Amino acid sequence: MSGPVRAVLTMAVPPARAEEFELAWKQVASWAREQPGCLRQSLCVVDGAYVITSDWSDEESFRRFERSPEQDERTAGLRRLRTSARMEVQRILHHH
Repeated sequence: MSGPVRAVLTMAVPPARAEEFELAWKQVASWAREQPGCLRQSLCVVDGAYVITSDWSDEESFRRFERSPEQDERTAGLRRLRTSARMEVQRILHHH
């Protein structure tokens, strides 16, 4: 995929862990937004599931981030709090 991409990660988190998850996400997001190619990140809730979106300048930048040992280390807390996860990468056609 050429051009900007959006990674969409949907996670189920037990309601009792929601506040802990949101705090952990804020810490990860602060670090991630400083990574090369990261344009923005958002945390949303859809039907009780957390949806993390992150926009990247290109797929290569996202994949480099996704596969980095630092990313694995910094997101370990989020993984511990989730009960399931699904991710997809979408090509951004237009953004206004």
